[in-house]
Amino acid sequence: MPAFRERCGSVEIEIHDVDHGPPHCHVTGLPRGGSGTVNLLTLEVKPPGLGLPTAVRRFLRDRQEDMPAAWEGVISSDRGE
Repeated sequence: MPAFRERCGSVEIEIHDVDHGPPHCHVTGLPRGGSGTVNLLTLEVKPPGLGLPTAVRRFLRDRQEDMPAAWEGVISSDRGE
């Protein structure tokens, strides 16, 4: 079960319950079939150059303070932790 999952139109934004750092969300279902991750602290998008629709960028910006709270419950999959 994801720690966080919401939709913004056809785009799904999800924080996995087991993942590696830094705190980020996964963005899937983008208009051209793309997917990527967004750093929750900086809103940096990977891969670089991945275009997010304006509504998705706004969604992430509006929830930037709330989404890290969901990350607090994530089980680290980083090696050595």
